[in-house]
Amino acid sequence: MRDLLPAELPLCHPSQRLAPGTPERLPMPPAADQPTVSGAGNVETWKRQPRNCVVAHVALFVLASSTRPRRGARRADMSKRRREVQQQQPKKGDAEAEDIHIIPVVGGSEVHIGHGLLKRVPQMVEDAGIKACRFVIISDQTVFGLYGQHLVDAFAAAGHTALTFEIKPGESSKNREYKEQIEDFMLSHRCMRDTCMVALGGGVVGDLTGFVAATFMRGVPVVQVPTSMMAMLDSSVGGKTAVNVPAGKNLIGAFHQPRRVCIDLELLRSLGQREIVEGLAEAIKMGCIRCAPLFDLMEEHVDAIKALQPDLIHKVVTEAVRLKAEVVALDEKESGVRATLNFGHTIGHAIEGIASPKMLHGECVAIGCIYEAVLARDLGHLDPSAVGRITRAMKSYGLPVTCPKQYLVIDRLMAKMAVDKKNKAGRVRVTMLTSIGTSIDDPQPVDTAVIEALLSPKLTVQPAAKPPSGSVLVPGSKSISNRVLLMAAMGKGSCSIRGLLQSDDTQVMIAALQAMGAGPFTWAERGAILNLTGLGGKFRPPKEPIYLGNAGTAARFLTTCATLIKAAGASTVLTGDNRMKQRPISDLTSALAECGCAIDHIEPDTSPSSLPLRVHATGFPGGRIELSGKVSSQFVSSVLISAPYAQAAVELVLKEPPVSQSYIDMTVSLMAQFGVVVEREGNLVYRVPTKAYTNPTKVQVECDASSATYPLAMAAITGGTVTAETVGKASIQGDAAFALLLRDMGCTVKQTANNTTVTGPRKKGDRLKAIDVDMEPLTDAFMTAVAVMATADGTSRVTGIANQRVKECNRIQARRAASLPSRATPASSRALTHLYAPTVQPTGAAALSLPWPSRLKHPFSPPLPLPSATAGDVHRAGQAGHRGWRARGRPVGQGR
Repeated sequence: MRDLLPAELPLCHPSQRLAPGTPERLPMPPAADQPTVSGAGNVETWKRQPRNCVVAHVALFVLASSTRPRRGARRADMSKRRREVQQQQPKKGDAEAEDIHIIPVVGGSEVHIGHGLLKRVPQMVEDAGIKACRFVIISDQTVFGLYGQHLVDAFAAAGHTALTFEIKPGESSKNREYKEQIEDFMLSHRCMRDTCMVALGGGVVGDLTGFVAATFMRGVPVVQVPTSMMAMLDSSVGGKTAVNVPAGKNLIGAFHQPRRVCIDLELLRSLGQREIVEGLAEAIKMGCIRCAPLFDLMEEHVDAIKALQPDLIHKVVTEAVRLKAEVVALDEKESGVRATLNFGHTIGHAIEGIASPKMLHGECVAIGCIYEAVLARDLGHLDPSAVGRITRAMKSYGLPVTCPKQYLVIDRLMAKMAVDKKNKAGRVRVTMLTSIGTSIDDPQPVDTAVIEALLSPKLTVQPAAKPPSGSVLVPGSKSISNRVLLMAAMGKGSCSIRGLLQSDDTQVMIAALQAMGAGPFTWAERGAILNLTGLGGKFRPPKEPIYLGNAGTAARFLTTCATLIKAAGASTVLTGDNRMKQRPISDLTSALAECGCAIDHIEPDTSPSSLPLRVHATGFPGGRIELSGKVSSQFVSSVLISAPYAQAAVELVLKEPPVSQSYIDMTVSLMAQFGVVVEREGNLVYRVPTKAYTNPTKVQVECDASSATYPLAMAAITGGTVTAETVGKASIQGDAAFALLLRDMGCTVKQTANNTTVTGPRKKGDRLKAIDVDMEPLTDAFMTAVAVMATADGTSRVTGIANQRVKECNRIQARRAASLPSRATPASSRALTHLYAPTVQPTGAAALSLPWPSRLKHPFSPPLPLPSATAGDVHRAGQAGHRGWRARGRPVGQGR
């Protein structure tokens, strides 16, 4: 007779005996009136059974045992069924035929990737050499409802009876309490070292199950069956297991390699779009730190990857897993290079510690990647263009790129980072990118003050200890970038564009051109060069409306470009955000309509002169076009750029002198570089021949003269000396003349063909002089000029700025608002506003007067050093993700 069992063991009556293949759900009740979790994961209350029931328990147990087949018979039956299952299932050598990708990790661990693999899990266990008599499937209630019974049935078909335990879904279940409940459940079912645990679920289930397996009976084998994108790409591979504690995420755990990881891509079909893209953040992260081609792939095929196109999603998952396995094999216990896989996690985990469960893990990591990329840029490791690409990639998948205000609590975030596992000697360490696809092998220590300044939504401006001095290389020109992109896409032949501005406007233009059939666009030299082959003007109608956000340049240029398409019944819809639907474009659309183009304003009641537009694919007739350029010179440039592909030569006649003539001159100059020479009569008549662009092999985009005004203005105000590289007398940008404005205000200016150096007044008592200036030739420098004029001695008068009201916002209104203190700001902020903001007095439709603030006793010193920055460093200020410039010399934050 079998040994007597404890009185507390619940009775298994013969009528309750499990049929072969049915999961056992026989929970062990705890002490009196204590809650426990049953096999189904439900919380129940048990009462200790009376001791006088022992005899009845034993009697019934013997009766139940007598009805079972003999042990030898059961073994023979199980062997027979296992052989039958093996005959039905493909052998390991058939993996290639089934398109199953097998990736070795370390210590015999393997990852199997393919479609329809869930039913093969028992076979994988056997192939792995796992000698187990008991199998315990851990899942959450949601996943088990979808796939649990399928896995149980697969084990039953292989001759195994599997125990099942379900937890509540969500990150809150990854805790020590559930670990204890699972262990008690397994002990109650007499699980020993011959047990194999199977994790069926996302990262929470995988981490929790792996940690139990690492400690139960001092370690039992575990098989991971991830069901979420995040778990497939990251948490199921590499053997990291842990639970969360109040102090932070994953602080209690162990390294325990799964013997097999079964990634069945079919399981992704049950996920919502949010769960898919939050997992893809890990693939983008992996591309950032280890593999530029993976990043390029995800950048180029956003919609197909989000839609889980089989070949692409297989490629993304396989490559991400391969890269992680490669790192794990080099550094299994995360003593060095493996820590770089935590790119985005130092800050991301801190945000998640506050924002969970409202924000998902991948969403927090996406934000962390942006902040940490900006940090790498500010410390001199990463080019600003890379930050732009990473930001746009995250945005394109619908991932957040800034921390929501309610979670941006600096003290709490820093407290979370203080217990990050990568820390050493009490210092926070962060993975530093050096380019897209590469990073420094070990996370680098960063002063907490630098991280605080990075995260802070507001920064206090302090005068520098001494005036700034140095050279800066600002990003590429937005105006030139958009013109060159469009011409190269239209032209014949291949073109390599260097220095292209990495901005939202640029990405909007690239995405729109791709939708119209241009491309492919490929990046080279770590994102420094964009390669593309032109279409020869043969654009295709886009399948969907083209959303342009608030990218005014793209909206105007693409309006005329869309008229080049000729396809019966087809059209191109251009739309944007609410601000774009207020920005006027009717001068352009009316002129095009008069020459025979068919363009409709889709929302005439609310946006009669703005986007959205429907441009019918009837072709661009060309001929004489009369156009008003008083609102925007981009209307003129739009017609000029597309004119070579019109059906007849274009004669563009302007009704009056246009605003910003320098930008029209820029367009004509760039067209000549692409082989089309425009004949002109003064500034009012332009004749363009019908001739395709010939793409130059290489194009260098000038640095943005508008951005260069910022560091030059700092020099002017503080008495420092700053050189803006690649912006000089030879520039085709009107804003390059900003230095001459500073010269008139009293600065010393030295300008070569390619560089501009400005030195502000240095002698005691010397101050900048007020001036009267027409800003029409350098209209985009208006905002910077106003800031400088606010520190000048006297009242400055600015004219030629009427078009500033129809930019991305009403800039004149914004400038006036900046001069008024807000009731919501602290008293110290109001005082700073009064002291340094100009008083703006309208003096006409296109003029402003800016008097010297009487309370300002000395020139304002505006460099914005982070804590521990050295005096004179040129440094970015403001929110993470903004365009920045690279300072020559010692990176900020490294001390003296």
